[in-house]
Amino acid sequence: MKRHLGRPIPIKLKNSDGEEDSFDFKPLNIEQQAILMELSNRIQRREKHLVDGIEIPGVNKEDMVEMFELLCDITKKSIQGIETEILLDFVNTNFDTLSDKISDLLPQRSDKEAIDKIRKRQEEIKLAKTS
Repeated sequence: MKRHLGRPIPIKLKNSDGEEDSFDFKPLNIEQQAILMELSNRIQRREKHLVDGIEIPGVNKEDMVEMFELLCDITKKSIQGIETEILLDFVNTNFDTLSDKISDLLPQRSDKEAIDKIRKRQEEIKLAKTS
């Protein structure tokens, strides 16, 4: 059975001194995938804004808070024993990088079309964050 479990996915992060560390994150579970899809769908339906010639959907405070909570959940389940204060500081400090890497944590599926749709939505969230 253990051979069929999701394998950890290394995520590399750089600190303010430029030092790079690798952290092993677990693939997203079903609940995390559902939250991510709901958030992506909600953002995708929003009015689009033109920024530097690129149309991006609007993001509000609730979206950012929900993404933060999702990233905290993912990190907490991936890094066992992390203290709450350190968890919150870690996710706050690395929010942009973790948000960009979240698509790497999606379980690998044989349904290529579904994966492409999920990655497209992830890209939309990434672009929405920069506005």
